[in-house]
Amino acid sequence: MAAVGPLAAKDGPWYAYVFGGLWFLMGATVAWRTFNMGTKLTAEGLISNGLDSQTTVEWCDVQGFEPKRSRNLIFFHTITPAAQLHGGTHVLTELSLLSIKKDFVPERTAKQVTELEQALEKHRKTCPSCGAQPKALAPPQGIVGRLRTRLRELMGGNGDRSIAR
Repeated sequence: MAAVGPLAAKDGPWYAYVFGGLWFLMGATVAWRTFNMGTKLTAEGLISNGLDSQTTVEWCDVQGFEPKRSRNLIFFHTITPAAQLHGGTHVLTELSLLSIKKDFVPERTAKQVTELEQALEKHRKTCPSCGAQPKALAPPQGIVGRLRTRLRELMGGNGDRSIAR
């Protein structure tokens, strides 16, 4: 598309230069946006770069992933991964490119869903707000408090045991 603009302007009237320049500008913009398309997994979440927008979804907002039937970038129905959020669903349309082999699309989508779920589990293992909880620290004690606690551990359990076993 970008290459047609200069060809249209070649040896033409003044409006050919204007429209050829606009055609070149549109094509170059689409080509530039296409190079940035895709889904990136970061420590904070998903960065979804489409042809017309960029969306960031934090890991803590994601409940899970599922394959979902949707329209892709060129308005054909296909199967694509979707993030189930606390407030709705975010469809990752840039992962829904069509394939000539129709059986390949569900397999590829299932593989992508598995990879996304593994990244979510990895995040939840280390995140204190949505996954792993840090262990509570014992309150600091002096030497007398530690001795008293140790003696209670050694001797305190005998009094409340039943005689019948």
